[in-house]
Formats: sequence, structure tokens, C-alpha cells
Amino acid sequence: MSIDRTDALVAAIFVVVTGVTVGVVFDVWHLVYYAIPSLVTVFMLMGSLNRRDEWKPGATARIVSFGAVLTMLFVVSNATLHSSGVIGGLPASTAVFVYVIWPLTSVVGPLLFAWVYHTWLRHDVDDAEAHSATQ
Repeated sequence: MSIDRTDALVAAIFVVVTGVTVGVVFDVWHLVYYAIPSLVTVFMLMGSLNRRDEWKPGATARIVSFGAVLTMLFVVSNATLHSSGVIGGLPASTAVFVYVIWPLTSVVGPLLFAWVYHTWLRHDVDDAEAHSATQ
């Protein structure tokens, strides 16, 4: 039995979700909070695998960078949780979510995945359609 990339990603999801469960049961909010950027990154990596269980190196680097930036923003938001600073009329921690994390995940994330599809996965789909048309 060999473990391929999909198996490794499913195992990573299991580990993160187990951590979330422990966090919920024992009231350790950090386990639940930091699971969000972890799961986003793992799901994007899973979605960027082609039919042959391969990643495009440039796409993988961009997805991992996106996940690292998202994690860093979660850390910044957590670090400003008890500050008295106000950004744009909101407490600093909330402002990081509203003004940075929300646009990043709702605009940049989908654009990144569209780029991955256009440069990498679309060719896999085109090859599959061409192969099925010849049979």
C-alpha cells in the first residue's frame, strides 16, 4: 500500500479536524482558530492536484504562500486582540479581518485558484476530453 498525495492531504485534514475537536471539547480556542488557514491551504492544495496526482510547482508555491500569508494575518489579528487601537472605526483585531482577511479570501483566493485551473488543471481536463472523444 502506497500513500499518495491525496492520502497525505486527507490525513492532514484528519489531523486538523481532530485538533479542532479537541479544541472544542476542552475549550482551547487556538486550535479552532488556527485550523481555518490550515484547512484553506490543504483544500486548495487538494484542489490543485491533477488526475495523475501531480502538482505544478509554481502553483503549489503560490498556494503555500497564500496559506502562509493567511496564517500570518490570523496571527496579527490575534496579537491585536487586546489592543485599544482602532483602524477604520473598528477595533484593530476586527479591522484585520474586515479590511484584509475578508478581501484576501474572497478575491485573491478565487483568483489564485482560477489561475491554477487556467494554467494547470484545464489542460488535464482537455486531455481527458480528447482521450474520451477518440475512443
